[in-house]
Amino acid sequence: MFEILSATHVTFDQLHETMLSSFSDYAIPMQLSLGAFEMMMRQRGLDLHSSRVAVVDGQVAAIWLTSVRGSKGYLISSGTRPEFRSKGLARAMANDCLDYLRSTGIRSFQTEVLRDNETAAGLYYSLGMTKARALDCYTLPISQASKPGSELFEPVYWRDLAPRVAKLRDWAPSWQNNDASMEAIADQLLCVAMIDEGGELKAYAAVSPNSGTVHQLAVSKDYRRRGMARAALIAIQRQLPETPLRLINVQQDDAAFRALMTSVSATETSGQYELWLDL
Repeated sequence: MFEILSATHVTFDQLHETMLSSFSDYAIPMQLSLGAFEMMMRQRGLDLHSSRVAVVDGQVAAIWLTSVRGSKGYLISSGTRPEFRSKGLARAMANDCLDYLRSTGIRSFQTEVLRDNETAAGLYYSLGMTKARALDCYTLPISQASKPGSELFEPVYWRDLAPRVAKLRDWAPSWQNNDASMEAIADQLLCVAMIDEGGELKAYAAVSPNSGTVHQLAVSKDYRRRGMARAALIAIQRQLPETPLRLINVQQDDAAFRALMTSVSATETSGQYELWLDL
């Protein structure tokens, strides 16, 4: 037998240790240090009240970690220790969490799932979730090459970019990359921007230096086809010369972005589906 509890009943260390065990045999093992786990939860907005754990004989056997922002809920991560799988723990946590979210006025629930993770996807679909969009992921090789245009970018603080970035985008960033997530880790971000003589933001990029993850990258429509996105990436690489850059959750139907990835010799890695559920 198992018991489903709010994550407020366990320690942060227990959540971390359960994630390590649950993801130890995954196709992409997630073996985060405690500091990296804390940063991930901070960035994505861990809400202990809506998050759920499954407890078996006093041990945390599974986790369902969620975030709540406004009227939206988000599944940050879910995992079950190998020895407790196929016992209905994930479904029980999911149903309990969704009931709680509905009772508190949350209107939607979303997450991402690796395209080849049929087990997790099967659970999400059975809960009523549907595909919202396909998302691609890339890794860029380390490069110290000097390219024209990168000198136009200067370091800036996220707080100075935040009010101006939305108008440059063609599609919304995924939860982990959106503006609220960037605000949550603003003190940890490296940002570069190209600002014209009139003070208008024309291109920018925001990256986590420790992981090399480029969370946001955009160019205003009137400055496209000038190599500005590539120049922004090179400007970041100059700041992080020993760190391969990663781009996570790029909207797949953005043909221009895909062409950019080809031009910088990026390697496509495991993509995801963004899933959505109206509550």
